Amino acid sequence: MKKREGYGEEEHTHTKIVLSSFSAMIAESTTFPIDMTEIVREQGPLGLYKGLSPAIIRHLFYTRIRIVGYENLRNLFLPDHAHGGSISLFSKAIIGGFSGVIASLHLCR
Repeated sequence: MKKREGYGEEEHTHTKIVLSSFSAMIAESTTFPIDMTEIVREQGPLGLYKGLSPAIIRHLFYTRIRIVGYENLRNLFLPDHAHGGSISLFSKAIIGGFSGVIASLHLCR
């Protein structure tokens, strides 16, 4: 993502946090009912969304920790990437896995 001139790193991070949290909430709202299709017969279509709010709230914290954690871990272990270097899919997967574990452990406290 190319940064605009005068667009500080802190603003860049805040923008990523807001956008990633918002996109995770949209994704959770879309996929949540798919996981519970049996409920329609008993409770109607609105029954699909019972319990959605805890899932959305979880993503408000989990997603931002995971996204920012991924970027920080990537820059820590692969500093060449910050200067335009490439990163392998395997490296992305490993770093992404670690950031997901860190975010999950943080929420379990």
